[in-house]
Amino acid sequence: MTETGKFTPKKVDITLTPDFNQYTFVANVKVHVDVSGSVKDFDFKISKDLDVERVSFIQASHIFRGNPNSLGHVATIKFDKKTETVHVTLLTEINAESIKEGGYFEVEYNGKIGEKGANKGLFRLDALTFDTNLKNGNAYALLPVLADVPVLVTLTVITPYRAGVDTKLDAGEHTDAPGGQLFANEFNSGETKIKLSDLHFKINAPTFLKLD
Repeated sequence: MTETGKFTPKKVDITLTPDFNQYTFVANVKVHVDVSGSVKDFDFKISKDLDVERVSFIQASHIFRGNPNSLGHVATIKFDKKTETVHVTLLTEINAESIKEGGYFEVEYNGKIGEKGANKGLFRLDALTFDTNLKNGNAYALLPVLADVPVLVTLTVITPYRAGVDTKLDAGEHTDAPGGQLFANEFNSGETKIKLSDLHFKINAPTFLKLD
């Protein structure tokens, strides 16, 4: 009989692209995991107000010249909006051997930026500033939460030029985003693990350049 296992998150990569005109966002979150036993099904929490488009599982099959050769598949999902839980069924079982070179599940989703006073998830402070509040069990209002345990975190907020992102995470490389006209504001927690509920960032709309 196959041992029932579970995933434990160890790193979370967050990419968020807000729309300052429509007050919406699209997101891609990769949750890197360790596994005990064998896992074919698992659940994560996410707000009923978010639209989950796809969940995939990616695993490194082997390392070639220092780079992982990855295999991935799209999982089957059932979103119970009453319990705000997504049940994921993988194509194949995952165990420690199959992801010994690394493995993560990837969640692609979108949502609306909350109105002023919402005070949870991602919401408007005013027309030009978006804020986050993930504390007190609210992390799943913005992010897929497997378990709110300390993890390494990377955060990429894709904005137009001259927008700003404020966070206590360490600044990483800020680069041009694919597609042009957008900028990837990159941050990370370094070697420090944090809970998703302790993550905080603020997004400021682009400022106009004044020419004298």
